[in-house]
Amino acid sequence: MKKILLTIIVFLVVFLIYYFNISENIYYVSIGDHLSYGINNFDNVDNNYSNNIKNYYKNNLDNYVNYSFYDDYRTMDLLNDITYNKTVNYNNKNYKLQNLLIKANLITLSIGMNDIIYKKNINYDYIDELLKDIDNLLQLIRKYNKDDIYFLSFYNIINNEEIISYANERLRNICIKNKIKYVDISELNNYIITGIYPTNDGYSYITDKILNFTK
Repeated sequence: MKKILLTIIVFLVVFLIYYFNISENIYYVSIGDHLSYGINNFDNVDNNYSNNIKNYYKNNLDNYVNYSFYDDYRTMDLLNDITYNKTVNYNNKNYKLQNLLIKANLITLSIGMNDIIYKKNINYDYIDELLKDIDNLLQLIRKYNKDDIYFLSFYNIINNEEIISYANERLRNICIKNKIKYVDISELNNYIITGIYPTNDGYSYITDKILNFTK
């Protein structure tokens, strides 16, 4: 009886030590296209949603890596980069992309807009194929990461509200299936003056949308 009691006490002590020493630090990885890169019609901006979220968690930030591209970066590009475990250089440090996904406990993801922007004569069949690729991408990411992932919706810069609404509704369901938080930024068009890039206010709008979940 004493041995059983001692075993229980030791177990409780170990558990309490573990419980009260769980790290609350944030390992934040931002992945994607021009939105996660943070660019407006004039230049790269500090007031992008990735930097804003990094600064929001600055007191608990363990590490931050931004793997994003402002040019023609598409869904299959990211899927291939993860599959082949591309080396990421950020702030003069090298990381393997799969390892970044494993370590992260907060991931924001914006991808797919370039697939829509640069497609001529876009139709529903094309959207269905794109969403299959996104579904495969999210399943692959979930293979390496079980923590919080936030996926940004599409916004309408192709002047086709029906297509974008259709794409977003299907995207929402794909996110739910993969247990990923769908971040609706469909009103981002209100913060675009010309071209495809949001203003600083637009990036603040995206930041607030994401933080509404994380808070």
